[in-house]
Amino acid sequence: MTDERSFQWFTPTKRRASIYEDVTMDTQPSVHRFLERGWQMCFDDGAPTWSDDSTALKSTSWFDFRDPGEQWERPFYQRGAGSERQIEGAVKGAADDGLFADFDADWIAFLRNHLQVPAFIDHGIWLPTAIAARACLSDSITHCVAIEASMKQRSAQALVLYAMDLEPHLGEFPIESCRKSWLEHEAWQPSRAYIEKLGTITDWGELIVAANACFEPAVGMLVRRELGMRAASANGDTVTPVIFRAAAQESQWIKEWTGELMRFAAADEQNGAANKELIAGWAADWLPQAEEAARAIAPIAAELPKAIDFDAAVTAGIGEARAVFEEAGVALPQAVGA
Repeated sequence: MTDERSFQWFTPTKRRASIYEDVTMDTQPSVHRFLERGWQMCFDDGAPTWSDDSTALKSTSWFDFRDPGEQWERPFYQRGAGSERQIEGAVKGAADDGLFADFDADWIAFLRNHLQVPAFIDHGIWLPTAIAARACLSDSITHCVAIEASMKQRSAQALVLYAMDLEPHLGEFPIESCRKSWLEHEAWQPSRAYIEKLGTITDWGELIVAANACFEPAVGMLVRRELGMRAASANGDTVTPVIFRAAAQESQWIKEWTGELMRFAAADEQNGAANKELIAGWAADWLPQAEEAARAIAPIAAELPKAIDFDAAVTAGIGEARAVFEEAGVALPQAVGA
């Protein structure tokens, strides 16, 4: 071990620090660690650079949190580039092999009406998470939130670009019709109301719980896995699932780091009990709204040329959401998300 790697400000998770820890930890200053004389810089109104009041959650040391997936910039860009290569390869392969000609006319109509709507969902989650990243109280949490925001924007753009890729083979895919559907179609209004409400949250802890532990399993994965992957495959489309699978893989990482953050907060020796109660209260507020948004999508699923078991899919998604809380040690009332 070199002298540089033997001297560290932080305690690594294992005997030796990982590259993730080396490039992530202590990149964000804190008065609780190094700035013994207070914040060196403040905002014009005197507010500190980072404030403990940015979330109602409390921790003995937020800097002890670790992302179980160890995401940082290099693997993030490498995986993103890999996903884009898969998408490009799937589209090119389908064009070369004439697979677009096999798309059923009714399935094409479904894609034209709904394919780009999830881009508005992802974009709607991107904005509040990108803002919240600034307030998070440790570098390891900031990295997770900022990378998540980037993933959401990439996913939204991928859907719009895919629609453009389809146009030479299947005709026009105007985003205006999907925008109109997002703004006016009754089935999407609970989801839109949920996304808009996320933008009003000022507590980054609540935002993470509401967006990642409630909405993502209940609605986000319902749209990606059931409509974008399972329904597409059932209707003979082998290309569209590639786009949604990339987003689903990113969603899995989001679920894992969010679950670990809640477990971390719930296990805090001094604040764990209060944190559990707080997180359970957020879930009691947000999870029923997420379930309402999921069930409201039923008319969209009813338009599928070949149907899926929509009710079973919704029930599974709510179960996954409950599991995130339960695995983190946060008990939910049976009526919440039951």
